[in-house]
Amino acid sequence: MSDGDLYHALTDVYTTRVEYNVSNKPVYAGEAAPGTLASEAGWRIQKLSYDVSDNLLSVEWASGNQNFDKVWDKRSSYTYS
Repeated sequence: MSDGDLYHALTDVYTTRVEYNVSNKPVYAGEAAPGTLASEAGWRIQKLSYDVSDNLLSVEWASGNQNFDKVWDKRSSYTYS
């Protein structure tokens, strides 16, 4: 399976949302079942952190897990690990 095939397989299964910082780097990425509203539980959310040169340092999960029980609209309020 090519990278393109894998991308399409994943995006056909989940709705994806991304928030970018001022350097146009993704800071938050979330996935949920299609039709899940940003204001309702059903998301798993990652936070991406960068160094001063915009190199990716870490990718952490909201509440430290990959459970689909987060609210996208509350992404900045979670603890990430």
